[in-house]
Amino acid sequence: MEVKSEVVKLRSLAQLDADAVGTYDAAISRIAAPLVRERLNDFRVDHLRHIQDLNLLIERFGGEPVALSPDLKGAAMKGLTAVTSMMGTEAALVAMLGNEEFTNRAYDLALQFDWSPEVAQLIQKNREDERRHLTWIRDAIRARPWLREQASAAEGSEITT
Repeated sequence: MEVKSEVVKLRSLAQLDADAVGTYDAAISRIAAPLVRERLNDFRVDHLRHIQDLNLLIERFGGEPVALSPDLKGAAMKGLTAVTSMMGTEAALVAMLGNEEFTNRAYDLALQFDWSPEVAQLIQKNREDERRHLTWIRDAIRARPWLREQASAAEGSEITT
């Protein structure tokens, strides 16, 4: 793969991760359930690491690193996530599910390119993070762990009163 083409594709992935950070910020700020907030924050940190690692490669190949700010698509995704998250934890997770499905598809597509082994390894590692995010969010929507968390908190307050 030509270096210029490689930089363009790596910048696209890094921008996708920058956009994802914005959607995580929007969801986390509106979710009260500690378990869900913690896990989403962990995923946000993964996206920050992806940006950092991709930017190192971009710079090495002579490209301009991606800033931690959303592009137009990212701003729209963040706004939609913020509005949806106002409807509660489940709605926030459904919004994040859509965002992570999009990110997973982008990483799947990126893995189809002819990368150098070092770049392919990084993209595969990031892809595994994305798969883990998607799996956890899907499972959380099904299992609704925040409801158990609320029930436990309610039981604890009854015992102390």
